[in-house]
Amino acid sequence: MRCCLALSLLLPVFGFAADPGVRQIGVNLAGAEFGREMPGTYGKEYTYPGTRQFDYCRAKGIAIVRLPFRWERLQHSLLEPLDADELARLDATAALARERGIKLLLDMHNYARYRGRLIGGDEVPNAAFADVWARLAAHYRGNAAIFAYGIMNEPHGTKGLWPAAAQACVDAIRAVDMETTIIVCGDGWSGAHSWPQINGKFLLNDPADRLVYEAHQYFDRDHSGSYKKSYDEEGAYPDVGVDRLQPFIKWLEEHGAKGFIGEFGVPDDDPRWLVALDRTLAEMRRHQLGGTYWAAGPWWGKYPLSVEPRDGQDRPQMAVLEQYAGDRDGSGDKPWIAAAETAEAAARAAREAEAKLGRRVHDFGARPESYHYSNEGSEFASEEGTDGDRACRRIAYRHLGEPAWVGFGLYFGSLDCRGHAAFSLDIRAEQPVRLEIKAYTPDGERFAGFFAVAAGWQTLAIPFAELKAGETVFQPDLRIQKIEFQPGTNREGGKLDLGVFRLAAAP
Repeated sequence: MRCCLALSLLLPVFGFAADPGVRQIGVNLAGAEFGREMPGTYGKEYTYPGTRQFDYCRAKGIAIVRLPFRWERLQHSLLEPLDADELARLDATAALARERGIKLLLDMHNYARYRGRLIGGDEVPNAAFADVWARLAAHYRGNAAIFAYGIMNEPHGTKGLWPAAAQACVDAIRAVDMETTIIVCGDGWSGAHSWPQINGKFLLNDPADRLVYEAHQYFDRDHSGSYKKSYDEEGAYPDVGVDRLQPFIKWLEEHGAKGFIGEFGVPDDDPRWLVALDRTLAEMRRHQLGGTYWAAGPWWGKYPLSVEPRDGQDRPQMAVLEQYAGDRDGSGDKPWIAAAETAEAAARAAREAEAKLGRRVHDFGARPESYHYSNEGSEFASEEGTDGDRACRRIAYRHLGEPAWVGFGLYFGSLDCRGHAAFSLDIRAEQPVRLEIKAYTPDGERFAGFFAVAAGWQTLAIPFAELKAGETVFQPDLRIQKIEFQPGTNREGGKLDLGVFRLAAAP
């Protein structure tokens, strides 16, 4: 048996009999994989997409949906029957899709683990993984709503056990279902960019000749899809997605195999991401690669990658997806291109300002202060503001009581000040005010100084040499945990407008 399996892993798939849905663009409808509690309470820890989600997909021309779910919820114990209640929920979801002409890719969203234990070991043998999929395939074979079985999402850290587990699963499915497409993620989180290095020899045997390899790809610096930083800070560019797909595309071509991009997505905070998404989808279409955007679904809230409508409005990414949904070719009007050009011009101006004025570390026009503080009775208010084309943060305060204090702060955790000699702050005062600025190191040492702020916009210079703890001057090799701004006492009240806070060279 072991020799036969080893041979089967060397046999590439040259056929193209997979469901045509693998060439289309759709979305992930997430929710059934949510929650840490297993199995957890339906409606509390997790949910399934409902009528509203499937109606929206149909309205947008989306004909395929990847549906994540958790193994532990469908099968509470290994090698036992599927849970009737959970299977009924999955059946109901499939019925919603079928009624709207949408096809589902069933995605077991378990990262090659069951209750945290790796598939292929003694605790979760390959036979158990094969068993659950044999049961699912027996239940769903011939179901018009199911176009593919996605046997496992993003295996990683599998210690080389994943190929044998995947082959065992394919064999088990084919014992009961020779028709439905099987989609198999690669090891190493299934990254398209790293596919040849991690999955170069990952070639499975499918007697039905309906096997598709699934890769995932995001466009942030670490390929994770977390998008923790801005477009520029992530090192993005228009063809970032196109370039990152190439290793997977070339591997497919070399082995005559069929592929699918099960996850990709961009945040909603910069139209330049939409250009990258557009070009990626065009490249996928060029190579007959279908895929499903991550993600939609009812519980995303303000998740920046979500294309679930918010307050009845489409998310920006949907305008791009809609042009490629189903078999569309992406040839419609593309207003995001002009918006991206405007964003790039603004970013270029910001880079020029940074080179001249210093590195921005907080923009009050884009984000509020981290916190504020005051004595009991004193007043503080913070709201978004504008002055012409300038976005700012408008602070209003009034000192009451004795003693009285009002202030606000920025929390950085550990801000590296090396290579700089000062801070600067774009600020406008309603009337002249004396501003105390306090810089705290992570070990609690406080450096402080007083600075005069005149009426009208100015760039306030805050040299490190004027921030002191007793007689000790702040040094740039120290790190800053937080910085506080405390205006001088004014019992009639005052107002400050705040712009960009920077690390700068000596004034």
